[in-house]
Amino acid sequence: MSFVVSARKYRPQHFDELIGQNHIAQTLKNAIKTDHLAHAFLFSGPRGVGKTTSARILAKVLNCENLIDYKACGECSSCKSFLDNASFNIFELDAASNNSVEHIRALNEQVRFQPQQGSFKIYIIDEVHMLSQAAFNAFLKTLEEPPPYAKFILATTEKHKIIPTILSRCQIFDFRRIQIKDIVFQLKTIAEKEGRSMDDDAYHLIAQKADGAMRDALSIYDKVISSVEGEITYAEVADNLNVLDYEYYFKLVDLSIKEDLPELMLLYDDIVKKGFEAEQFTLGYLEHLRQLLLVKDLKTAALLDIGETLKKRYEDQALLTSNSFLLSSLSLLNQTDINLQRSQNKRLTVEIALSKIAYINRLLDKKKIFNESDEIEQITIAPIPQMEQSITSSISPQVQHNKIVETPKKEESENKPSEAEEQKQTSSQTRPKLQVSASSPPLTTKISSDIDSLLANIAKKEGNKKSKNNPFTADFMRTLFDEHRDKTESKAIQGALENTKFKTEGDTITVYTPTQIYIDFVRQEQDLIEKIHEEFPEIDLKLKFEVNEETFPEYKAPKKPKHLTTKEKYEMLVLKNDSFRLLVNELKLKISS
Repeated sequence: MSFVVSARKYRPQHFDELIGQNHIAQTLKNAIKTDHLAHAFLFSGPRGVGKTTSARILAKVLNCENLIDYKACGECSSCKSFLDNASFNIFELDAASNNSVEHIRALNEQVRFQPQQGSFKIYIIDEVHMLSQAAFNAFLKTLEEPPPYAKFILATTEKHKIIPTILSRCQIFDFRRIQIKDIVFQLKTIAEKEGRSMDDDAYHLIAQKADGAMRDALSIYDKVISSVEGEITYAEVADNLNVLDYEYYFKLVDLSIKEDLPELMLLYDDIVKKGFEAEQFTLGYLEHLRQLLLVKDLKTAALLDIGETLKKRYEDQALLTSNSFLLSSLSLLNQTDINLQRSQNKRLTVEIALSKIAYINRLLDKKKIFNESDEIEQITIAPIPQMEQSITSSISPQVQHNKIVETPKKEESENKPSEAEEQKQTSSQTRPKLQVSASSPPLTTKISSDIDSLLANIAKKEGNKKSKNNPFTADFMRTLFDEHRDKTESKAIQGALENTKFKTEGDTITVYTPTQIYIDFVRQEQDLIEKIHEEFPEIDLKLKFEVNEETFPEYKAPKKPKHLTTKEKYEMLVLKNDSFRLLVNELKLKISS
């Protein structure tokens, strides 16, 4: 038996099987139910999202002789002839190769004849935007006033190329890109049918590379399973698709936090040796930093289309990084990506960016010290000798009357200077001398004292930050959580902070909660997380969160509200007011169960 690609083998055959296009399927089913079908449809959207598939499903449903719940039976003569590509009532035309006016005239001639079997003659024109201007004009009249048995389904990826007169004669359906979660679900379903296994991160990587196209995802899936035997891992899929493993990006961030520049350079050298271009690496690193920034907040964490295992790793690393570090790194890498387009040495450009990222935290800390300082004095640079002429001319007479410090006069018994020396001495005497007040300190002493004062102030600030000696105990953690609870106004966050218990071991603090939602609430309190790290500056602190219901026997999860059926709602309303029953009977309404 010959091999059939998954995109054809698992092509949807009914409206209910369409992936990620529920709004299209429901609208078409309602139109069939109410007999409000248009004579011309335009299916528009990106590649691989189901436009042609939907057109074939609609064509098959319209001519099926035993339609059951808007599903073609697949057994009648019309369905069988369609499956065998032998139907005389359903025509598929590829406008990319049949785009001349002669092809459209031939189509117009075929429309004149009634269907031999079934209710409609259906014309599916794929890539309709490829028709020439003359072909569009020849098609206008037929499209506007076709016979009642003719239906036209046009499909295109570039709706803007179709002339407005054609668009105005069609009922337009816009297909969406398929979401990653829907692609992952379909891939898992197919893998189970095929008897293949793949880890969750591998499915998400294939879905991300497909860029919203189910057909592309299935093509990648076929390529991967044909090259790998047994269970397929994320690393094997990444290697097969020539994608840089996310482990490299996690290592890059860890090394940047540690300020280990030599290891950073060696790691990037390994990436270059694997054949990854500078642009490809930069875009991947940007995406990694973006994921770290998104996972810091519970609201934006929902934007991450990744597996749960990988998401947990992002959450753990996000706790080690500050928003300032991530935003500064993103800005720096984004500028690097722009500069790479005109760089003569792309490797050096990337290495410079990595070096800067490695020391961003140190720069941010220094800025914080300067901003917090109240006692740093502004350095005043005293005039240097080369500037003495301009400075002396601007000195006020009051300053010039101050006591002057002069050099001792030479003994009169010294030899009389030569004529050249006399001229030199005369010219020097004509220049105004730099006059320094005896009460002012020497120039070098002034600069030295200012710098010493500045450095001492910085050292004092850093010393204060490292001088904390808080007890590394569960009771102290309880105090920090209670203080933060008193500051917040959110009842939900207050409840999450109260339902916590702690365990300290080594340099690790484990926070226990009775439910996962409480962990999510606590994690988004960045002020609290930073406060904990600040209280223990001398420890390489690690913060862990765990759900442990056994430590909270008194905790009771809130009961979920019961959803009433339509019939139950009706009976409740009747109990409150019997007139409601009369109203329902008068209007002849049916109450579904």
